[in-house]
Amino acid sequence: MQKVVMQNMGKDINCPECTGSNIAKNGKTAKGEQRYICRDETCGAKSFKLEYTYNGWKTGIGDKILTARTDGSGIREIARELGVSKQKVQEMLKELQHQIDCLCKGCR
Repeated sequence: MQKVVMQNMGKDINCPECTGSNIAKNGKTAKGEQRYICRDETCGAKSFKLEYTYNGWKTGIGDKILTARTDGSGIREIARELGVSKQKVQEMLKELQHQIDCLCKGCR
């Protein structure tokens, strides 16, 4: 299989999950925005866009939520600062808690 390096406005496109450069176009959204997919066999990423309308879908938002929470910020404050909903903050914290439980106790 031939490796294809995608470019957008002269910049290479990398996978937000594995930072690989073996990227292919993967259709368009209902709004006509281009979707991409990582072709790296070790990457578990699904399709992604270069720019998201909603901040909750951006890469690294979970890390920002966790950092803000460990710094003592409340859920409403985190949501306001990051431009996401309170429900998104709660979902991410619940998912992070589940991952921590799996590491400590082992998932069943």
